[in-house]
Amino acid sequence: MMLRTLSLSDIAKAIDGEIQVKEEKDKSITIESIAVSPETSTENDIAVIIEQKYFKSLNKIKAKALILPDALKGETSSLNCPVIFVKRARLVLKSLLQLFERKRFFPACGIDPTAVVDLRAKIGKNSAIGANVFIGQDSKVGENVIIYPNVYIGSNVEIGDNGIIYPNCSIADYTKMGNRIILHSGVVVGSDGYSYVTEEESNLEKAKKGNFNFNLGRQVQHKIPSIGSVIIEDDVEIGANTCIDSGTIGSTVIGAGTKIDNLVQIAHNCKIGKDCLIVGQVGFAGSVKTGDRIIAGGQVGFADNINIGSDVIFLAKAGVHGNIPGNSVYMGFPAMPYMEYLKNEKALRRMPRKHEKLEGQVKELEEKIKQLENKLDTSLRGALATKQSH
Repeated sequence: MMLRTLSLSDIAKAIDGEIQVKEEKDKSITIESIAVSPETSTENDIAVIIEQKYFKSLNKIKAKALILPDALKGETSSLNCPVIFVKRARLVLKSLLQLFERKRFFPACGIDPTAVVDLRAKIGKNSAIGANVFIGQDSKVGENVIIYPNVYIGSNVEIGDNGIIYPNCSIADYTKMGNRIILHSGVVVGSDGYSYVTEEESNLEKAKKGNFNFNLGRQVQHKIPSIGSVIIEDDVEIGANTCIDSGTIGSTVIGAGTKIDNLVQIAHNCKIGKDCLIVGQVGFAGSVKTGDRIIAGGQVGFADNINIGSDVIFLAKAGVHGNIPGNSVYMGFPAMPYMEYLKNEKALRRMPRKHEKLEGQVKELEEKIKQLENKLDTSLRGALATKQSH
């Protein structure tokens, strides 16, 4: 797919890179697109090589030009295509994509005639309110905010400056959001927490105490109201169809700089730290508190009322059931320290071989026992015959 056409020298200048070419005229060659993958690149592409696995096969990449890390300088003299060397290729990819980015279409500045904005709401300068948007009473939208069509914003909501809210988002009453937030389509902020109580002790409460004498009849679940709110701090991005529940009492908080992927559930009264990365289908039960810069891979699940330290990495599908110290890596179900998990996994993988070896040893012992029994039986019969002869 063609994005834009730029010369190699223009690209190098924009990403602060150093060009290596066979001939000076090669600096003027034009690039039409960025390779999605080096393996599928074409002669019109520029390919950013980030993964080390491609370093040994650069000559096989069909791209018209390459972007490589500075560490490979002096090792690319055999390449037939131009190269741009950069300090950090992964970071340069961000600038390169911005350079080739196609024009985006935003709602026009101002309030669309079909939008419903309460007279007591306040809209900041240069903000765009799209078609069919609803904004309730006493809500405040900051400056330079873009709100796409069909967004619902309740009453007493505060949204900071320079944010983007994509179509079909719902933001409940009393939500507070900082500056430069991004909400992708279908995000729901401030929905009721999943909290219920029975008149008598429930089966779940009994099970937690080790009592399995369950009530077998109907148990009516009474809804516990959510009278809290949600606070989303500056520079938070929330992926499509993610849900963040309101606090039961107090606020659910998402720390500044945290990036949340699609289809994530964050339950009532969670406190997520700053600069965290939360990948798709992660689920936080109620009242989980995390430190800063945690990383939760896809489908990680957190039990309720646990505390997580800062700088913890959870690999995909980890099941977290207890408090976790900071500066650590966890994986598995239930989650355990990374090295401990690998040790256990290796031991499990060795079990079939050990079992096979053990079976062989048992058979060998059984055969020896049988031989000994036969010898003993022969000796006893001989002794008995000798005794009888006397």
